[in-house]
Amino acid sequence: MSPLIREMIRYCWVLAFISAASAIMFIIVFRLGNGAMSGVAFMTGFRSMIAGLANVWIFAMLRRHMPFQSPKQERITRYIAGYLLTGILFPLTVPLELYIDIAKSHFTFLQRLPGVLLQGFWMNSLVIVTHNLVILRFEKENIELENSRLKAANLESANLLLKQQIHPHFLFNALSMLKSLYKTDIQAGEAYLSHLVNFLRASLAEPQSRASRLSDEIKLCKDYLEMQQIRFEDALHCTIDLPEKVLSTGFVPAFSLQSLIENAIKHNEATEASPLHITMYYQEGRIITENNLQVRKHIDSQSGKGLINLVERYRILSGDEVIISQDLHNFSVSIKVLSNEGSDHRG
Repeated sequence: MSPLIREMIRYCWVLAFISAASAIMFIIVFRLGNGAMSGVAFMTGFRSMIAGLANVWIFAMLRRHMPFQSPKQERITRYIAGYLLTGILFPLTVPLELYIDIAKSHFTFLQRLPGVLLQGFWMNSLVIVTHNLVILRFEKENIELENSRLKAANLESANLLLKQQIHPHFLFNALSMLKSLYKTDIQAGEAYLSHLVNFLRASLAEPQSRASRLSDEIKLCKDYLEMQQIRFEDALHCTIDLPEKVLSTGFVPAFSLQSLIENAIKHNEATEASPLHITMYYQEGRIITENNLQVRKHIDSQSGKGLINLVERYRILSGDEVIISQDLHNFSVSIKVLSNEGSDHRG
């Protein structure tokens, strides 16, 4: 039984109780006598339930065996079938009513029939209106749920696309550096290649993750830093100071910390005389990456996309702002530590 059918049946019970209560109130208000009260309440509720279940059955049969292309055609067929079936079933309840002899009036079947058919008409109308509201609400909820699923799928696709953009960009730079090292220092090239392999192995371990555990992200950063240390030697200094608890429980978008370090290296001069200092620390639920400003005179036109990429991925994953600050001497980027890997971090 579908959730919609169950909900329609539930409202059949609600209407039956409301109809029975209304009949009791009618008897009390117009002082028709307490002796008839229980019988009238029973028959009114019973007939309301019959009308409700008849319409549910018609709805289920039409959906299962006669799918309509037009919703309007389906509704009209359902309405007509509902009134016809109610017109057939309600007269069948007259013998029960006469047996109970509700009003002690000794009406015959034919005398009671017009009133019963009229009661069937308004009860069926009430059932149709109620069921239409239930169907409308159910369809609205389904549309909203489907829209949410489509939105989540689109966001996931966008996040995966942005994540996949990182690999070719980083790999191109790494291979260019490796080629240069093998020309000048084979031993340094071997060490660089070893860290590159570790970096790529770790980065490809969970390619579908929405976010990476902070401890895993730091491992990536350390391999990346070792590679850069081979290149820059004493011209580059990086300090990472994050609490162990945060490392074990926190999450960030994959490659986010590495891209922040890469961004600092790409935009700044680094020499032994004027080394580049990068500091990464934790403060009030956020990780702040800070470096001294030694802006390069000539920057690649493609540079800066990593930071833009990160801002967009945070917007997709959590809606949180990536805070970028700069003064005369320092540049910093602050990102929020996320609470888990798989869920939508919004709200």
